[in-house]
Amino acid sequence: MYIMVGTRPDLAVAVGVLSQFAADPCPTHWQALKRVFRYIQGTQTHGIEFQATSNDKLQGYSDAYWAGDVETRRSTSGYAFLMNNGCISWRIKKQRTVALSSTEAEYMALTEATQEAVWLKEFLCEIGEMKNDEAVKIYEDNQGSIALAKNPEFHKRTKHIDIRYHFVREKVADGQVLLQYCATKNKKADLMTKPIPAAQFEYLQGMIGIKTLRSAKASGSVVNDTPRHDVSEKRSVAQQVWYGSTIQKVTGSIPVGRANEKVKPSGSGVWGS
Repeated sequence: MYIMVGTRPDLAVAVGVLSQFAADPCPTHWQALKRVFRYIQGTQTHGIEFQATSNDKLQGYSDAYWAGDVETRRSTSGYAFLMNNGCISWRIKKQRTVALSSTEAEYMALTEATQEAVWLKEFLCEIGEMKNDEAVKIYEDNQGSIALAKNPEFHKRTKHIDIRYHFVREKVADGQVLLQYCATKNKKADLMTKPIPAAQFEYLQGMIGIKTLRSAKASGSVVNDTPRHDVSEKRSVAQQVWYGSTIQKVTGSIPVGRANEKVKPSGSGVWGS
């Protein structure tokens, strides 16, 4: 959890899933956790790289995984904010209520992202990195949620949405937030919400600035030479943990570290209390 919160947004989905079982983990959860350990072992030299020559404007990406929880059917919200081509703020959170459509789920996620955008803007204005009349751009791939946020009129299909989620409308009207459409394949917040294939996982890692910052030899780290994603392995760490911990069985493998490596529990401190 500490690593994910500090410097590794690519662990958000895997850690988010496992944290739901922290109070009473079973052997299956431990197997899933071992996969995350192996992934971290193979990516010890990874971190967030910020580029001085790239875009220094704050920009956000919002996403939702509609009805991702197979038991409660609640959706998952996620956002990522970048500056200088590096991720500075990210979050994954299960939504409070069941969304009746993907548009509703995306709209609820957009509200969460807007709250973070307002806070980040206030902070950047305070330190002179942003002007008060500047709007924070938030990219979204759902046209319906963008239209819903921009149109304050009554909608028959969305009249049941909690008032708190209409916060985004106010900020759009005030000019504090500017919503823009982006193609799904370029939406960087996908890394924070859903289990995606290995190829897309690695692509989005680079898009949010996660790169190899130094060699294993230079850092003195002991890193297994096995590739992080074997050519025969189509699933990312997020997919392996998500589909294994939802939770009935864990299938697939992270080809990092030793396949039969034993990771023993070390007391309640591993999961926290």
